Amino acid sequence: MLDRDSMQKTRLRTLVGLVDRQVARSSEQASTPPGRVALGELMEPWTELVQLLALGPEPQVRECPVCHQTGMRAARLCGHCWTKLEPLAPAALG
Repeated sequence: MLDRDSMQKTRLRTLVGLVDRQVARSSEQASTPPGRVALGELMEPWTELVQLLALGPEPQVRECPVCHQTGMRAARLCGHCWTKLEPLAPAALG
């Protein structure tokens, strides 16, 4: 079972990604010198904010085979129904 903090971090990662794509798109479209200056002034604090958040990658999760609730991939017990979970093979990177 994912806790509220995990769900908020997931939402925050999504929002950071959306803003990042918008900033990149704006960067490509900044055609005037004042526009490029304004975008540069935005990029510095945005980059610092993303670094300070240090969200890292989305945690790996899996579904309990008994109650079908979502929990951490490395869990040995389901956080909802307490079923003993078998270890999973290492996840492929990529």
